[in-house]
Formats: sequence, C-alpha cells, structure tokens
Amino acid sequence: MPKKAKRGGGGGAGKRVERDSAGSDDDGSMFNDAGSVSSMGISEVSTAAGGPEAGGAEDISADEIYESKMKDAMDLATEKSAATRIKGIDLLCTGLLKRYVPDFIEGRKATIIDIVEKSLKKGKGGEVTAASKLALLLGVQLIDATEVYQELHGVMLQMLADKTQSTTARSSVATSVSGLCFIAGGDLAEVVRVMKILESVFVASASKQDGSIAKISPELSSVHANCLSGWALLSTLLSPAQIYETIDSQVRMLRGLLNSCDVDVRIVAGETIALILEAAYDFDEDYVPDNFNDLLAELKQLATDSSKSKSKKDRKEQRSSFRDVLRAVEEAEQPSETVKFGKEILKIQSWFSKCQYDWFCKIMGTGINTHLSTNLMLREIFELGPTINWLEVDSQKLTKTQRNAANQQAFKLRTQQRSKHRDKRSAVL
Repeated sequence: MPKKAKRGGGGGAGKRVERDSAGSDDDGSMFNDAGSVSSMGISEVSTAAGGPEAGGAEDISADEIYESKMKDAMDLATEKSAATRIKGIDLLCTGLLKRYVPDFIEGRKATIIDIVEKSLKKGKGGEVTAASKLALLLGVQLIDATEVYQELHGVMLQMLADKTQSTTARSSVATSVSGLCFIAGGDLAEVVRVMKILESVFVASASKQDGSIAKISPELSSVHANCLSGWALLSTLLSPAQIYETIDSQVRMLRGLLNSCDVDVRIVAGETIALILEAAYDFDEDYVPDNFNDLLAELKQLATDSSKSKSKKDRKEQRSSFRDVLRAVEEAEQPSETVKFGKEILKIQSWFSKCQYDWFCKIMGTGINTHLSTNLMLREIFELGPTINWLEVDSQKLTKTQRNAANQQAFKLRTQQRSKHRDKRSAVL
C-alpha cells in the first residue's frame, strides 16, 4: 500500500533539482545578424506590438529586419524545389522559436497553414518533419490556435494511422497533433478521441498476453514513444476523477510497456504511471493499484537494472528516471524542481507540471527561455502570471550612487547609536 508519510504539496518531499532553461543558440544564421533578432525581451514585444517605444530607431529596425526575413522564408517555403521548401520551413521554425510575435503571425496565419498543409500532403521525409514542427510552433505563437488545429488535425491523424507512411513522418505528426490538441483541441470529447488514436498506435509496444516482448524496430519505437508522450500530455487535461474512473486499466496497459525493447518507451511509460497515479492518489488517498507489490517489484528492477545488454547511457537514464517513479508510486512523492529563466523562476512541484514542462522543453529547445518570459499562453499554462516589463522594474531600482549614499547614511546612524551606548557605559563605570 502506498505510504502517505511523505505526501504533501511537493515543496520539500521530493528531490530538489535546479534547472537553467537558457542554452546555447546554434540555430540558423539567417536570424543571428548583429544580435538584432535574438531572443526578444518583453520591452521588444511591446514595441513590436505597437506599444511604447523601448529603444527608438534601433528596435524598430530590428523588428523590420525580422519581419523581412520571415517573409523571405515564407517565399522560400512555397518554391517548387523540395530542398528550398525545407530550408524555408526550417527558417520559419527558427524565427518562431526566437521571438514571440503573435500580432505579426496572426496576419499571416492562413499563409503558414497553407504551407504546412501542402507539405504534409505532398512532401516526403524531412519536409513532413519540418512542416509538422512549423504547425506546432504556429499554434504556440497564436493567442487562439483553434483554426490551426481544425485545419490540420485531420490530415495529421490520417498520416499517423497510415502504416504505409514513413516512421519519421508518423513520429513527427504524432508530436504535432498532440501539442495542437493540448493547446487548441477544444472540448474534452475531442481530447479523449485523440488519446484513443494515440493509444491504438503505442499499445503495439506492450508485452503480449503470454508475456513475450513485442519485437519493434528502433524507428517504429520512436513513433510509439512520441505517441505515448503525447497521450501523457493530453491526460493532464483530465480531472483526477476522470483519470480515476479508468485507472486500473490504464496502469495495466502502461505496465505492459515497461518491458519494451526501447529505453525511451520504458521511461515515458514509467513517468506516465507516476503521473496518473498522482491524480488517483489525489482523488482517493486510500487507493491501491491492482497487484501493487508486483508493480513495485518491476519498478525496483528497472531502477537498479545493470543488464549489459543495454548501453551504459541507456542504463543511466533509465535508473535515474525510475528511482523518481518508484518514490512517486510507493510513497506518493512529488518532484521538486526549480527552473530559472532570465530573472524569473518556475517551480515544478508535481508530475502534472513536470510532464507539461518536459514536453514543451523537448519541442522548443533553447527557445523555451524566451517563450516562458514572453509567451502569454505558456505563462498561463505554467501559472506565471502577466509578462513583466523588466525595463520598468530596473528603472525603479536605486542607482549605484544612491545605494552608496544610503549605505553611508545607515553607517553614520549606526555609529551615532553605538557612540551613545558607549557614553552610557562610561557613565555607569
């Protein structure tokens, strides 16, 4: 039975980890000129949106350069040559990661949707992968991405279910359609429908009824891992009561994936078990999963696995992940991580928020830093509140001269107080 002693809000129960979401910037050089179109701060967002000017002509010039390059990239993405189209789409993705410009993108939404749709239907290999990423980044940019999802989810789900499509294409569209459904899927019925489609794909990696392990190629395992990751992300939209209704069947299904031949599938399955059991424990503190002791034994084995048949890197990743999963399942322990981005921090204190953060971090790479600071939708998802104008905050701080003057005044007052105290002691003596 799960121990309850270590449960709580997650503030001190779990292993404390600090992350720094900032990273190196190695994206396409088209958006790196003179730093003018590097990650945009909140003051630049205001300028780009037509707000108060934050830096005069230079900022306006930077915005114009950025918009010109984005338009050039759109033109490239519509060329006849597949290589040229891929280059254009990749440049659009780079631009969308580097800046949060919802107003600029809103006016070109239909054009970008058309680019994505044509590439998905007629493109092959790398073009489909690039177009899938562009669709998701487009949705992340917009205040309301409903139209993007409605226009593209049909062809994406069709490609995902089509086993004649390349595994690379299926893998990329699985990620894209999951993310778009998360941010713009609409009602709960649509979310559950997409989850069932994703499940119908990744369940092929589960152990067979006789206990034998399914033989899946590494390429197809990548499709299953992405489908399972998307399924976990969408499950965070369900309430604890809704998850609790089917918790036993879900845990059984996920346990079948713990024996997968692919380390990514095993890790995502373990973390998804921790995620849905967190919701079940929240709904019913006395809940105990079916065959609980057997489940703990499986997790302990994975947390201490030293099999030489797996690479050293895979064993290390697996053991690290399953140690956390084991504590979550056995002791209802929650993560406790602090993510630093710019001058702000994001506290991750549940498997719910960890799943969402890790998913977006994987998709956006180093661009997550900029978007956590400026992207209204992501700030709402992670409950970061309104964007902060750091220029205004910094302007309210004391200058170095003012701080020195204040310190000198405080020192003078302390000296006077001590002198009075010494005088009183002298009088007593």
